[in-house]
Amino acid sequence: MLLFSIEQKVETKMRKSWLTKAAVVDLALATPISMAQSAAAVEDEPITGTASLHFAGYDVQRAAENGFDIRTDSDGLQYAVPTGTPEGSLDGATPKYNPTTGEVVSIPGSAARQPANGDCGTSDLVLYDNTTGHTQYDLNGAFGAAVSHTWSVALTSSIDAGSEPLDGLPPFPGISFSWDTNFTHDVQAIGGTTLEAVAGGTVTTTLGTCYGGNPISAVVWQD
Repeated sequence: MLLFSIEQKVETKMRKSWLTKAAVVDLALATPISMAQSAAAVEDEPITGTASLHFAGYDVQRAAENGFDIRTDSDGLQYAVPTGTPEGSLDGATPKYNPTTGEVVSIPGSAARQPANGDCGTSDLVLYDNTTGHTQYDLNGAFGAAVSHTWSVALTSSIDAGSEPLDGLPPFPGISFSWDTNFTHDVQAIGGTTLEAVAGGTVTTTLGTCYGGNPISAVVWQD
């Protein structure tokens, strides 16, 4: 059945990129900003990272609660239209999604909205100094507004590692397309070496779920 549960989709995707703290820390260590990089590269100012958010699939029940029907075309691609839209019409349709490959699909000449860069939008992260930073996500509206999020920032240095959970709600659940917060942490580093961070998680929307992001940031530890 094509309209399988969003939980199963997210579990499969998250297992690849975000389910555990260990996976997040490994990802941070694998980013282009490595401990081997000279601290001088980030000495003057912190590095701000921006990354795309990707779509993990539609949620039929949640979409219905927000006035949308999830439909499947002859090619097995899913899309959402306002409840009451005539069968076969793409008026007000969202971008189409392939539940088999997990890809948002561009349909040349289609009346459905075309996927934007990043499917869902973007996320950002910056470390201001030794103990503070800022992260955010901005949805592009293609798959609805934000309802809630499971979000965290993983930090690592040559001597320490940790994760700051930032789960919660956007300013106006079901209406807001953006969320941001400042955060503090207690991960330690040696003076003059690089402290790195990576952020990400999942954003539950009115039509489905977006995931990932994984923006990175780094700052030189100051004694």
